[in-house]
Amino acid sequence: MVWQRARIALLAGACWAVWAVTARGGDGTLPFAGGPDGAPCAPATRTVCVTEYVPQNTVETRTVYRRVCVPETYTAYRTECAPEVRTRTVTVNRVVPEVRNEVRTVCVSVPTVEQRTVYRRVEVCTPVTTCVTRCVDRGHYECREVPVRPSCRERMRKHHRGDCCEEECVQTRLEKVWVPCVVTEQVPVTRMVRSSQCVPETVNVTVCRMVPRQESFQVTSYRCVPEQRVETFTVMVPRQVAFQATRMVSRCVPTQEQVTVCRLVPHVVEKQVPVETCCHEAEVTCCSSGGKHHRRH
Repeated sequence: MVWQRARIALLAGACWAVWAVTARGGDGTLPFAGGPDGAPCAPATRTVCVTEYVPQNTVETRTVYRRVCVPETYTAYRTECAPEVRTRTVTVNRVVPEVRNEVRTVCVSVPTVEQRTVYRRVEVCTPVTTCVTRCVDRGHYECREVPVRPSCRERMRKHHRGDCCEEECVQTRLEKVWVPCVVTEQVPVTRMVRSSQCVPETVNVTVCRMVPRQESFQVTSYRCVPEQRVETFTVMVPRQVAFQATRMVSRCVPTQEQVTVCRLVPHVVEKQVPVETCCHEAEVTCCSSGGKHHRRH
């Protein structure tokens, strides 16, 4: 807050200084710039009013709000359960047994012999004749001359004898030789074929037949008899009990405090400011005015 006020004061002072310089910029007088002998121009100055801001500290009192925790007493309630004896009338069903005789129809299993026809599977062998084709050898024996190879003894003898016969004598002998004659013929063949047959048969079967019969039984049944009785019981009754409690509460409390405030106070001060002017312009001005001083605004 202090800095904001200081910035506003500085801005107002700057505006005031600009206005003052503009209003009183021509209060100074220009001296004679130069003589006819061509002497150099002297520096010119003028008086300017400048507003300066001087800081000034002041002590002020202000009111601020601060949060303070304050104890507070309030009334609170808690729930307490108190025992209470109560009485009520209750209806109770009492079970009473009763015995009675009942006649019931029951089914009794009685064995009975019955004749029944059943089918029994029997295996039967049946002869079956079929024709089979087969090959039969109908050949015969014949006597034929068969060459006989010389024995080892004879060959050795021929070798030692040195026989030079050109033709060798071939010895033969008679042998019985089988001459085959294959003939195809149809031959009947009988074989036994096994099969099964169902043969009816009468048998005696013992079965159990259900026969109804009347019998007497003792039956126990239960009957509910209502009775009233008085019961005493204890219940817990909730009750609200008040008590004083303390709690801390946050509150805004106004407080007076001393604050040092820095303020900028404006003061008008006169200052000599140098002015830059051209020598030729100053000479022309002085000649045209007859050597009199000229005021520039």
